[in-house]
Amino acid sequence: MRDTDAPSLPPLRRAEIERLLPIAPEWILVERVVECRPPDYIRTCRRIEAGDAFVAAHLPGGAQSLRESLLIEFAQQSAYLLALLSRTEHDGASQPRPLARCSAQFLAPACVGELLVAEVMLDDTADGVVLHDATLSCDERIVCRVRMFAAPDPSVKHRVKFPASRVTAWEGRARRRDIPGAD
Repeated sequence: MRDTDAPSLPPLRRAEIERLLPIAPEWILVERVVECRPPDYIRTCRRIEAGDAFVAAHLPGGAQSLRESLLIEFAQQSAYLLALLSRTEHDGASQPRPLARCSAQFLAPACVGELLVAEVMLDDTADGVVLHDATLSCDERIVCRVRMFAAPDPSVKHRVKFPASRVTAWEGRARRRDIPGAD
C-alpha cells in the first residue's frame, strides 16, 4: 500500500547508508537510496560492475551476473533500511527486527553493466510480524520478486492464543504405544 501523500526523504548516498546499516561496509550491497516514503516504500539501487567482488566470486571466467542469494540480500538490506528510516521518536533507539524468512521468484539474471533497482513496499503488519514485498529490476526488466517476513517482536502481545492441551506430548506418544503408566 503506497501512500502518495507521504513525505519523501532526501536521497541517501553510500556513506550515509554505511552509518545506518549494522553490516560491515564491504558487505553492504545498497549504493544509493533513490526514494523513500516511510513507512510504505523505498527504492534503492546498485550498479553491477565487472570488478565487483560479488560478481567475480560467482563464476570465474563464466557468466558475469550477480548470484541469486545476493539478490535476496540486496532486497533484505533495502527493506531493513526502510524499517530504519521509518522509526519515530517514540520508538527509541531500538533496532527494527531482522528479516527472518523470505520467498523469491527469479525471472532473469542481473548482469554486469546494468543498474539493479529494488522497490520495496510494506505489505502488512500484524502481531509484531512485518511483511515486505520487493521487486528487483535491471533496465526495466524484472529480475526477481521477493517476499520477506521480519521476525516477530517479543514485546508485542500476540492476540492468537492456543488452548492448553490436557495431554502432554510424552503422554500422547505413550498412549499410542501402549506404554503402561501413561494413564
